Amino acid sequence: MSIQADALSEYGISIPKTLPAKINKIVKLTEDVIKVELRLPPNQLLNFIAGQYVNIIKGNIKRSYSVGSSSKEKGHIDLFIKKYPGGLLSNYWFNEAKVNDLLRLEGPRGTFFMRNNSGFENIIFLATGTGIAPVKSILESLSASNEVFSDKKVYLFWGVRNFTDLFWSPKNIALNINDFPVLSREKIPKTYEGYVQNVLLNEKIELSNSIVYACGSNEMILESKIVLIEKGLPKNNFYSDAFVTSN
Repeated sequence: MSIQADALSEYGISIPKTLPAKINKIVKLTEDVIKVELRLPPNQLLNFIAGQYVNIIKGNIKRSYSVGSSSKEKGHIDLFIKKYPGGLLSNYWFNEAKVNDLLRLEGPRGTFFMRNNSGFENIIFLATGTGIAPVKSILESLSASNEVFSDKKVYLFWGVRNFTDLFWSPKNIALNINDFPVLSREKIPKTYEGYVQNVLLNEKIELSNSIVYACGSNEMILESKIVLIEKGLPKNNFYSDAFVTSN
């Protein structure tokens, strides 16, 4: 038996710790998505790699959320939170949360971050819904680092149901991004119809020379991995973070 695993020591993953965090701002983005900005103690900053997530603890409830802000920003982090009917913490976020509420934050956690992409021409991001959060964090962190991909093409396929669900755009990022907003329930000019994995395949990108980072629904991730590998993506070039709902 042989085991193939990533050697992650080169990326400087921080040991998770528990910090106090206060709500600094709550912004309604869509009918069922809010942005929550958390303020961290000035002497206890969170050192995370763009793409990682944190656990938010309120009482005996713990839920995981990807960080949606750049790793270069200090003193606060952004979370993009979707409303789930019946969700215990969802009820708090959408009906009870207020500025200066004190919470506990545990992290950073996760291995959904960019690897060494040398040797591949195309960097492809797939996201659905609030799965855009870690992708946004990665892209903004790269932009803040002035990292230039002069020898690579960067693609973003973000899928939502309706045009009003597109609460963020990469247009202000200082990277040359091929942006594909994908809608599953309506047709709007300058957007794409269907599902992200199918729109990606329609673009005829050379998958054998690509690396893919996918975040969002478990269904999208499972199907994307199967079809993209079938179409030539090297099986070790697919990295993912599935968002699974819980009450």
